[in-house]
Amino acid sequence: MKLQKITEKFKNEANQDKVSASYLFYGDKRVDLLSYALMFSKMIMTKNIQTDAEKEKIERLIDISQHPDIEIINKNNENIKIDEVREIIYSSIESSFNSPKKIFILCGIENLRNESSNALLKILEEPPKNVYFILLSRTLNIISTIKSRTIKFHLSGMNNDELGVSKEIYYFFDGNENDILEFKRQNLSLDGIQFQVNTVEDILQIIFEMKNYTAGELAIKNNLDLTIKYNKSVELLARRIRFWDIENVYFFVNEIENELKKEKEFLINFLSKIIINVKYSVNSEDLKKLINLKNSIRNNVNVKSVIFNFFDILQSS
Repeated sequence: MKLQKITEKFKNEANQDKVSASYLFYGDKRVDLLSYALMFSKMIMTKNIQTDAEKEKIERLIDISQHPDIEIINKNNENIKIDEVREIIYSSIESSFNSPKKIFILCGIENLRNESSNALLKILEEPPKNVYFILLSRTLNIISTIKSRTIKFHLSGMNNDELGVSKEIYYFFDGNENDILEFKRQNLSLDGIQFQVNTVEDILQIIFEMKNYTAGELAIKNNLDLTIKYNKSVELLARRIRFWDIENVYFFVNEIENELKKEKEFLINFLSKIIINVKYSVNSEDLKKLINLKNSIRNNVNVKSVIFNFFDILQSS
């Protein structure tokens, strides 16, 4: 039902055929914001296309990120640098190749720093003719002037009933719609998954593979398989770490600190997954400490100290 409502809203917006516009799509990490931006882009680019063959060709180019008049910026949700914003501005002034509009999709707007935000505002206030900007953010905690200059769409995640899966599967995949839908498409079951993790090194290997894949440094054919292994590894870690000897704990923590200290977003998500898995097995005070430590990573803190304290609580709880 939610998808149907969103689709109708997108169609109504696309049918207005605005000369130019700036949009803000926002929603939590369960929602694939980019897929919604591409859905809306297809509606814009095919609005007046008469033949099904031509429409399918355009949609296929968008699906494989090869459409010449759609640019996706910052797929890894890092900070958009001021030079990148300037390039966007210059590019937006140029005419489209062969489409009614040019569309710029900017991911990770919540990570914009003030200098980049102020530069972007200038083009959002008066977008060039036939240019659409689609900003993607995981939160509305962004500068107010960007919010005020965009048309906002809140994209909320579907629950397990809407996705047609059990709560067990829903929570295993953290409510991630893409993973759950692919899991269903492949007709898999959690009970039928054969996966062995025997050592601390096995767990670290899977975690680092996921980090490399997330950062775009690892190309794999089956990302769902890696996701399942990663989720299973975190589950195992959460259950077993209190039984590890101190040498294994120190080895694990040192490896995590060395590999993830500069990957703050991945580290935060990794610690969040652990917290979800231990929330019923630790006392409320320890749970609060774990959450506070995880949240502190966004600030100017000693990451090594945070990681050591986090896993020390897990090991002793």
